[in-house]
Amino acid sequence: MGRVASTWAGLGLMAVIFPAAGIAANSGTTMASATDAGAASDQLATITVTAQKRAESQQSVPLSMTTITSVALQEKAINDFFDYATKVPNLSFAPTGDGIGTARTVSIRGISGDNVTGFYIDDTPLPDSLDPRVLDIARIEVLRGPQGTLYGARSMGGTVRIITKQPNLRHFSATVDAGTSSTDHTSKPNWTGDAIVNLPLMRDHVALRLTGFNDYEAGYFKRSFCTDPAAAVAQTCTPLATTGISTVNNVGAVNTDGGSAELLIKFNNRFSIMPRVMMQRAAYNGFPLADFASMPGNGIGYPVPSGPYTLPTAMTPTSFTQARWFNVPEGGFDTWGLYSLAMHLKTGLGEFVSSSSYFSRKVFETEDETDFVWAAITSGCNAAAVAAGGCATLGTPQPGSISEEKNYQQFAQEVRFVSSLQGPVQFVAGAFYSDLHGRVPFAGYYPPAVVPNLDSTLGFQNNPTYANLIFAQDFKSEQKESALFGQVSYRPIQPLKFTVGLRWYHDTASSYGYEAGLAAGGPAVISPNASTSENGINPKYEVDYHLTRNDMVYVNVAKGFRPGGVVPIVPAGTPGTGTDCVAALKLVDPAITLADTRSYRSDSLWNY
Repeated sequence: MGRVASTWAGLGLMAVIFPAAGIAANSGTTMASATDAGAASDQLATITVTAQKRAESQQSVPLSMTTITSVALQEKAINDFFDYATKVPNLSFAPTGDGIGTARTVSIRGISGDNVTGFYIDDTPLPDSLDPRVLDIARIEVLRGPQGTLYGARSMGGTVRIITKQPNLRHFSATVDAGTSSTDHTSKPNWTGDAIVNLPLMRDHVALRLTGFNDYEAGYFKRSFCTDPAAAVAQTCTPLATTGISTVNNVGAVNTDGGSAELLIKFNNRFSIMPRVMMQRAAYNGFPLADFASMPGNGIGYPVPSGPYTLPTAMTPTSFTQARWFNVPEGGFDTWGLYSLAMHLKTGLGEFVSSSSYFSRKVFETEDETDFVWAAITSGCNAAAVAAGGCATLGTPQPGSISEEKNYQQFAQEVRFVSSLQGPVQFVAGAFYSDLHGRVPFAGYYPPAVVPNLDSTLGFQNNPTYANLIFAQDFKSEQKESALFGQVSYRPIQPLKFTVGLRWYHDTASSYGYEAGLAAGGPAVISPNASTSENGINPKYEVDYHLTRNDMVYVNVAKGFRPGGVVPIVPAGTPGTGTDCVAALKLVDPAITLADTRSYRSDSLWNY
């Protein structure tokens, strides 16, 4: 099914900024150090940002943004995404998919969904579900509104930028930090340790910066299960029983380690290159997710629904214990590597910048599916169903798990020129290309998930290749994005500036694969290779006027964009039953077909 083709939103036509309110002159906020609070009253004016691809005071940028300085990061103990995301106005995040590794999406100003927020480390675009532990951050910039005329990767709601510290060409330095803590409901302590080393290899010309860390967060959940598996099968023990239960502690523990290496080579005052390698791996023992107690008292019933019910608006967890039939381990890992090369060439008219990167990520997660299969499928094979011929034998709980692998790579290349002209005109112009391919989120690889005795209980083998198959899937996708972008500003008088920009894009997407198993109708459902292609232009218009050094009025109008794509086909289902997807689609639109479900349209948004 397609997304809504176009969305309109107004988010403040004009902003007037007063220094007395303690807000920087771009309708944004600045998190500086507490010790800096007693500095000169114009201290905020000294904060330099590169939101518009050139170094300038934050007060002079006509853009709604939040900047978190390196000192503030240290004083507020900001180490990961959750630490700083909760401190940025108008930025929110939420899980939108299965598992935890690739489920998070970032929203700015309420514009939510996949691929609506740009996420950068320096000049390298990355998935917004990533949580990089960058140790040597110079600052974090959160830019609200579409940024496609300045950044090659599309951005509909805004852009989050992590700006790192570059290697120092003159001075050796080394820092080591370590710490430990405890968390309620855990059986182990937490610990963390990191190190940063800066090595000048050739004074004023070559320097190497190395970082490394390990962080362990103990799990505060427990997994309880029937001690005797035979008792669970016989249902003389259920997950909510008070006897015959064993418990595993430390569920949801996360062990993360990683590091980076940056080499800065400065050939002269005009030309430099900086290759970088950054790697990270997180392994988690189960999921830090609480169960919602589906008890007969709330009208739902457990372990089998007692009848029709309506889920409450707010499902409030009441326990840190994950109750299960069997001891089926859950969890997984998320490992990725980023390999990039940045080149800077300064000329008398401006600076050429080239940013090349290769990103590779693999996420593998396993979840216990016993409850789902029992409550949704085999519990229906009761005595009445057997007598009526609907099932061959009585259904029983059986241990089973389902796994998913997301394994994808992305090459990205951006080149741009940022002018430094003498006179009233300045401009930024560039080109961008990205190729993302592999088993991506929402269309990944599910190894065959089987449940013992499923076929013998139902009385038939739903899939001719795999016995007792609940679900299997394997899809490979590719998304290519090309863009030309830029903007020109004209300053007829010193306080007044006019800016116009645009981003031309050409996006393609393709995907193919299959789904199989009882959840997909039984036999393999093949999705042949399908593709989409789209071109367009996103403009930007801006006028700003500086009343004083710290007071500014500006009007900004820009169009944001999110590309469409290709997804697995919807299985046809069984005609005349609740799984009849063809009939369900006809109720929505009589003209729609299963083939129409292979793709979804792009989104666009005007930001005022």
